[in-house]
Amino acid sequence: MKLPLLLWLLPTWVSDHCVELAGNWRLSRAIDRAFAAGDTEALSVFRTGTLRATFTTDGMLARTDELVAYAELVVEADGCAYRYHRLFSGLELTA
Repeated sequence: MKLPLLLWLLPTWVSDHCVELAGNWRLSRAIDRAFAAGDTEALSVFRTGTLRATFTTDGMLARTDELVAYAELVVEADGCAYRYHRLFSGLELTA
C-alpha cells in the first residue's frame, strides 16, 4: 500500500521511470515466451531494432506496420496501454 502512495507523491518522471522498468521486464518476458514458442513473426519485430526508429517522425512513417506490431506486443506484455500511449501515440492499434 505504501508504494502506490509513494509513486503518487513522486515527480511524474520518477513514476514514469518505475513503470518503464516494470514494462521492460514484462516485455523481456514476452520476448522469452516468443523464443520458447518459436513465434518467428513476433521475434522478427524485436530483431529489427524497432525502438531506434520510434523517436523520429521519418522513422515512424517508414516503419509504421512494424511499429504497430511492436506496440501491440508492448500492450499485451504490459496488460495496459500506458506505455503504448507514451511511445507510440501517433499509431493506431489493430486490436
